[in-house]
Amino acid sequence: MTNGAKILITLFSLGMIVISFLIGWWAKKKATTAELYFGSTGLFGPFIVGFSSMAAVASAFAIVGIPGILYSSGNAMTYWMLSSAAFAMAYIILGKKIRAMAEVGTVASLGDISDLRYNNNKWIKILMSIIIFIGSIAYLASQIKAGSELFSHLLGLSPMIAGFVIFGILILYTALSGEVGGVLTQAFQGFVMVIAGIIIIIAFFSMTGGFGEVLKVAATAGTVASGEIVKEFNAGFLDAWGIMPRSVAMTWMLIPILGTVGQPQVLTRMYALKDPKDMPKLGLYASLSHMVVGFMAVVVAYGVLFLVGKGLIPPLANPDTAIFAFADYLGLYAQLFVYAAILAASMSTASMFLTLSANIIARDLPSALGIKISPQKQINASRIFIFVIGILSIIFSLTSGNMVAILGSFGWGTLMSATFPVFVIGLLWDRATSEGVLSGLVVSLILNIVSLILDRSGFKWPGSVPWYVNVITASILVTVVVSFFTKGATGEDLDEKVKMVIDL
Repeated sequence: MTNGAKILITLFSLGMIVISFLIGWWAKKKATTAELYFGSTGLFGPFIVGFSSMAAVASAFAIVGIPGILYSSGNAMTYWMLSSAAFAMAYIILGKKIRAMAEVGTVASLGDISDLRYNNNKWIKILMSIIIFIGSIAYLASQIKAGSELFSHLLGLSPMIAGFVIFGILILYTALSGEVGGVLTQAFQGFVMVIAGIIIIIAFFSMTGGFGEVLKVAATAGTVASGEIVKEFNAGFLDAWGIMPRSVAMTWMLIPILGTVGQPQVLTRMYALKDPKDMPKLGLYASLSHMVVGFMAVVVAYGVLFLVGKGLIPPLANPDTAIFAFADYLGLYAQLFVYAAILAASMSTASMFLTLSANIIARDLPSALGIKISPQKQINASRIFIFVIGILSIIFSLTSGNMVAILGSFGWGTLMSATFPVFVIGLLWDRATSEGVLSGLVVSLILNIVSLILDRSGFKWPGSVPWYVNVITASILVTVVVSFFTKGATGEDLDEKVKMVIDL
């Protein structure tokens, strides 16, 4: 890459950062109440909420990591990136219920919904908040590391300096405007990702002529080598499983679809919607925008396979560089939008989990512990925690090496194991009891911590499936079984308005 290209990419990316800051600065005047600052409750239309939710889900891992996995292991991960209908499914399954909770009580956080459903059970709120906090910090650290190292390499700066420049600005506007600024900046960043996706998809078809040619090359290229770097092509690489073990491939197909239903960046956006009647539009905008970004990740992987198979570029030493190799081959216009899209993905996901983790400490945990804090003091405390958590996360993410990589994969499953018992089971099944949900959360917390320790020690899980499949299964099973023998927060012990919400 030439110095001129680096300068243009830097200016283009800095322009996106400046626009994000201006949006966040402007949004602070709308964050006038705790409900708005912490949850943007009932504030935005379906387009903004849909793009915001997509941007917070489609992290840097989706744009950088997925093409690398597809390049190295075959077709199975395609099902993850084309699972865009999972957004619509999430809104169909839970959208009406989550949004309706904001009509029957004060809702500014997921903890408020837990209070309404389980009669202010403090232990459910505490355990759920702790598990979500762990998952949020995991996601936050991985996004900061991805964005910082990317622009450190591009600009020749130390990762720490790049991290404090990029994410220091993000911390500032996020602290000022809370979730109001978070939703708006994430919507803008999601729009940047979609534009980049459209450009890259068009470039892919122009370059290759379509998937027919790509599949022909991938099936017949055989062994391609450059020095000690070798890439093996074969027809089996292209079937539904790729070269992954089938149990692992099936997990990658199912977990993202089910997991989207329970991700906080999807759940919290349900009550940010202004008009409940716009829920179908919200699902449509989120699904369509994710479809473009997801398809971009897929065509990047197949574009690189095409280029390597045709001998137009050498095999990749590191599969995670697939998107950069593709953009470099296409030229400056692709590089501008690819780097901007990666930065947008890192920033949008980071701001979402930064506010979520700070809000848990400033609002949900104190209220669960019976500590009374005025709404304005909650907002002020959250702003302080955003700065503290943000700065510590930058330092931790850039000094902890492989630990961040472990945490990056840790986040998705951890969040699912917290939200499925509380929200998915609890709002779909009126027999889900407070005792059952609490038991499921206890199991979830213990197994999440044990799994993190075992992962660090190199433990091999039975069937080679990701650890969180076992944790999620155990937490759901315990929740259901215990609920059959208990009755807290059900029947006559459940508020009539909440019963109506569950029956929607």
